[in-house]
Amino acid sequence: MRPLFLLLLSATFIFSACDPDSEEGRGNLDLTFKATYQDAPLVMFDQVYNYPDGSPLKFQLFNYYVSDITLIKEGSTEGQLVSEVELINYEDFYDVATAEQGVKLSFTDLEPGVYTGIKIGLGLTGELNATQPGDYAAGHPLSQNFWSWARGYVFAKVEARADLDGDGQFSDPLTYHIGKDELFTTLTMNKPLIIQKDNPASMTFTVDLYDILSRDGNYLDINIQENTQDHTNNVAIYGWLWENLSNAFEINN
Repeated sequence: MRPLFLLLLSATFIFSACDPDSEEGRGNLDLTFKATYQDAPLVMFDQVYNYPDGSPLKFQLFNYYVSDITLIKEGSTEGQLVSEVELINYEDFYDVATAEQGVKLSFTDLEPGVYTGIKIGLGLTGELNATQPGDYAAGHPLSQNFWSWARGYVFAKVEARADLDGDGQFSDPLTYHIGKDELFTTLTMNKPLIIQKDNPASMTFTVDLYDILSRDGNYLDINIQENTQDHTNNVAIYGWLWENLSNAFEINN
C-alpha cells in the first residue's frame, strides 16, 4: 500500500492541472453504504444466518442514521459539509444482488479540491435529536424513526427472528432500538480523494452486523429473555451494541 503522503502528493499533482476557481465548475460525490454478515451480503427475511452461539436467525431490519457528513480539506481546518443527515436503511434488501449494491447516496455541487478524508457522525447531534417528524416534509430522513414517548429518534435498529428451539419456525424475536444524545459518535476516516467536474469521486463504507452482535468472542445470551430486546433501557446492552457499531463501521480501501 502506498504511504498516505504519496497518495496525497499524487492527488495534488493531478488536481493542479485544473484551477478549482476556473470554469471547471463544481464536482460530485457518491457515497455507498454496504451491510454484511461475516463478510457475506446482508439479505433480509429469507436468508438464514448463524447467531454467534450458532442459533439460526433471519434479519428483518437494520438501519442507522449518519449526520454531519463532512469532507476534510487538505491544508484547512474547515471541512465541506456534504449532508446534514441521512438514514441508511437496508430493510428492502431481499436478495444478494441488491445487498451487494448497498445504499448509494449521490451529492452534487461540491467545492472542487483535494481532500484527505471524511468525517461522519454516527447517530444524531443533540440539535437534530431535539426536532421531530412534523418539522420535516415527507421523505426526509427525520420524518420517521421517532420515539414520541422518548422525545427523540432511534439512532439504529436491529431486528431479527431466531430459531432457538431448532423447530425451523424462527419464532423468537430479537429487537434492539438504540437512540440517545450521548451516543452520538464522530468517525474520522482518512482516504485521499479529488472533487472535480465531470469526474465523480466515490467512497464505500461497510458495516458487518456480526461484529455488532459479537466482539472478542463475547455476545448476548439470547436464551435469556431479557437479552432479546432493548429500547435503550439497559446500558449493558445498548451501550455495548452501539460501541460495536462504531467499531464495525469501516471505509473500503
